Amino acid sequence: MFETVYISIYFLLGLFVRIGLKKQFKKINKSNELICLEDITVIIPFRNEVKNLPKFIRSLNQQSKCPATLLFVNDHSTDRGGELIKALKHDFLLLELPENSNGKKEAIRFAVKSVKTNYVLTLDADIELNDDYFYSLEKLSKSDFFVLPVVMKGAGITKRFYELDYALSNAMNVSVSGLIRPFIASGANLLFNKTKFLQFDSYQDHKMIASGDDVFLLNDFRKNNCSIEVVSDLCFSVSTDAPNTFHEFISQRLRWIGKGKKVGDRLSNGLAFVAAFIHVLFVLVLIFQIEQQRWFEFFVFVVLKIALELIVYYPYFKKINRIKTWFVLPLSTIVYPIYILVLLVLLPLYRPKWKNR
Repeated sequence: MFETVYISIYFLLGLFVRIGLKKQFKKINKSNELICLEDITVIIPFRNEVKNLPKFIRSLNQQSKCPATLLFVNDHSTDRGGELIKALKHDFLLLELPENSNGKKEAIRFAVKSVKTNYVLTLDADIELNDDYFYSLEKLSKSDFFVLPVVMKGAGITKRFYELDYALSNAMNVSVSGLIRPFIASGANLLFNKTKFLQFDSYQDHKMIASGDDVFLLNDFRKNNCSIEVVSDLCFSVSTDAPNTFHEFISQRLRWIGKGKKVGDRLSNGLAFVAAFIHVLFVLVLIFQIEQQRWFEFFVFVVLKIALELIVYYPYFKKINRIKTWFVLPLSTIVYPIYILVLLVLLPLYRPKWKNR
């Protein structure tokens, strides 16, 4: 009986996700005015990224078209990242963050002061761009804020799981955007109106949190009734590598959860509660079946849950061209409850650092 109730609830939630994905994929911005690439300034804050900068710059060089201004902001790097940028024979601009400032947020705000265009695009220095990424941006109809896609990539089963976790979060964000509104964004690929940013920025309320803007900016624009677009097409995406170690992965996730708590978005917190509840309930049903030695029901229950997940999330993984990662979903059925438990235990006990700060 318990497994029937669970599968029924899970089916309804899956239907909710699938409908949301379908609606979001079909959404069309009704504005007739397109964004002009010359009206975008790209800001790339970086700190100790000398290993990643060559790959990122190589992807910039491969672009079929580029904005007029690409602005790197050096956040007190202790490696040779700043020297690498200076040595390049390109039209890249390099700003050095003042000694009394530090962190990605201050780097962005320091750079925005010199921006003359109407739009700002923030990118991370550890990403790669599609060859026609900038060219594709001119297909966007004007809006105040764009949540652009970031695709995490990893090789090997462990990194595939890290990638899967990130993709599932983004899939849920795309789905909820189709039905309600977005609740997360990534500063690794974020486009916004400069004037609205300067007008509604609430930096003073969260400057004590070291990591980037993303969800804070999203919340500022949302609270002030700005137009927000969630874009999921692959041509607008950037890619980033999955974390290398479990410690790095857990620290990253705890950082993101911490930011979410500070934002205080009821929708985001409500979805997090539902997700945790579903995973706990799943474990309880499994324990009950094992205690009762209902092995056939146990097998059918697990298979049904896996099948529902594969069906629900297939359109999103196909959209971002990560079908190989979609195949890892069955493994996550067992691993995910353990992972959620680890996060819940560590959340009040461990304070992750960001960029060694």
